Amino acid sequence: MNSVTETCVVTVSKNKVFAFLSNIENLPKWSTKFVKKIILADGKYKAVTPIGEVFIRLDTNEKAGLIDIYAGSTEDNMTPAYLRIISLPDDSTAVMFTFFQYATTSSTIWKIFCEWIKIEVENIKKHFS
Repeated sequence: MNSVTETCVVTVSKNKVFAFLSNIENLPKWSTKFVKKIILADGKYKAVTPIGEVFIRLDTNEKAGLIDIYAGSTEDNMTPAYLRIISLPDDSTAVMFTFFQYATTSSTIWKIFCEWIKIEVENIKKHFS
C-alpha cells in the first residue's frame, strides 16, 4: 500500500495548533485544495470538494495529538487521513499529515492527493508564521 507523509514545524504551542486543526470549520482555511466549503446539515458535516460533496468527520484525541479526518460519499464509506500534532522543545510543534492509497483510490486521484498534501501542509505552516 502506498503512503505519503508531509511534515512541518511551527513555532506555536501544540495546544494552539491542535485547537485550530481539530476545528472542522477551519478545514477550508488550510485544506484549500480539497475542502472548498464546509456545510452543516441535519447535524452532519459535508465538504464541498473538487470531486463533489462528501461527508466529513474528525475523530480527535487532544492529549495524544491525534486528528483523524474521514471523508466519503456516504457515512458508511469514508476514507481516513491522519494528522499528528507533536510537541517539541522550546514550545514549537511538528505537524505530520499522512494519506494512504486504498484500493478504492485510483492512481490518478492518488497523484493529485500527493500534490495537494504538500500544499496543505505548507498552508498550515503559513497559518502559524
